[in-house]
Amino acid sequence: MSGGCFWADDPFALPEDDPDATPCPTCGTPIEALGTADPDQHVAVPCGCPVPGDVLEG
Repeated sequence: MSGGCFWADDPFALPEDDPDATPCPTCGTPIEALGTADPDQHVAVPCGCPVPGDVLEG
């Protein structure tokens, strides 16, 4: 898996900016959820960037 977002060259409409949303640490897109392939591989939704599993904790 590469280090970048797979949506980087395919812009998409984002929901209204939520001041409480956690930004993706790679591209800054507000994270709506996490996808998990296995305990060590997580991706941010909707951008698809790889992120640590605890990125939404805090």
